[in-house]
Amino acid sequence: MEDESSTYKSLRAWILQLPGVKEAPHRVGGIEFQVGGVEFMHSHGPTSLDIRLSKEDQASVLKTGLASPHRALVHSQAGWVTFQIENLQDLVNARSVIQLAYENAKKNAG
Repeated sequence: MEDESSTYKSLRAWILQLPGVKEAPHRVGGIEFQVGGVEFMHSHGPTSLDIRLSKEDQASVLKTGLASPHRALVHSQAGWVTFQIENLQDLVNARSVIQLAYENAKKNAG
């Protein structure tokens, strides 16, 4: 990807404009994003995202190939998926998957 940092900065700015989203250091490194105290995503650098979905959304996203199963079995059972950003189309897809995660976390925080 041409400029990973500007792509990630753009994605981060978009996430932070979602109502109620807060950013915090993630417990294993990187940055996590929360709404109502519920983590819905964290990043491991500018191209690797771990996103927590409802089980239904997780199944749909994995079936359509938008994301990959999370590398840790316990997390993949909890709805987590891994998303790699490699090009601009991935950025568009990442936003749609993150939006699902955000809506699910917002519902669970309430």
